Amino acid sequence: MAKRLTKYECSRILGIRAAQISMSAPVLLDVPLQYQSNFLLVAALELKARVLDIIVRRPLPLNRYYEVNINELALPDDLDTLIRMYQKNS
Repeated sequence: MAKRLTKYECSRILGIRAAQISMSAPVLLDVPLQYQSNFLLVAALELKARVLDIIVRRPLPLNRYYEVNINELALPDDLDTLIRMYQKNS
């Protein structure tokens, strides 16, 4: 199995977590006040800090699944670029 979080899994996790934060879910990090209104940035910072406890379910043949915690996977390199882009625009 791949030991890397794919960019598709990463984008789905970020989108779901940003939606949770926008609906008043507690933020798991101390984020500077200037960034708190950018929910995608907060979600990306949480993912990079590995404070999220999320299980990724990857399909296998014969209707089976492989489940892995995201903290055991390497993060995509694009995540740092995404964080810098959001910090620049905030």
